[in-house]
Amino acid sequence: MEAARNIYSEITDDFAYPVPEKTRTKRKQFSFRIFIFVLVFVGLAAFAHVYQQALVAQNGIEIARLKVEIKEEARISKDLETQKMLLKSPSRLGRLARIDLGMVEPTEIKYIVLPADLVTASKAPHTPKGQEKVNTVLAKISLLAR
Repeated sequence: MEAARNIYSEITDDFAYPVPEKTRTKRKQFSFRIFIFVLVFVGLAAFAHVYQQALVAQNGIEIARLKVEIKEEARISKDLETQKMLLKSPSRLGRLARIDLGMVEPTEIKYIVLPADLVTASKAPHTPKGQEKVNTVLAKISLLAR
């Protein structure tokens, strides 16, 4: 074999070695792997963008619902304030005190008119003086109780 190499040394050195096919295949696989990686990355980015847009839309709907609820609560609050003012009005309280409770203003003088038969009975000669006062007080109380 040595002899053959010595004889044909010029021939074997002149020829270039063939390029193996594996390196070309590796390049194609490498490019395909990068393509798959980029495709997955772009897909994830698109999914994240769509998901964020859905969240933004959901939050917008919730904000609109809360604004409507706030307006409704403000309207109810205004109605309650109006009712509170009406219930606390001095004219209404005075009317209720006079009509329902029988109260009078301090400056107001209210006279009690006794029926004629009570007046004549109190002036009868057989009643003692102390009894007249009691009868008058009782008559006033009975009128107030009505």
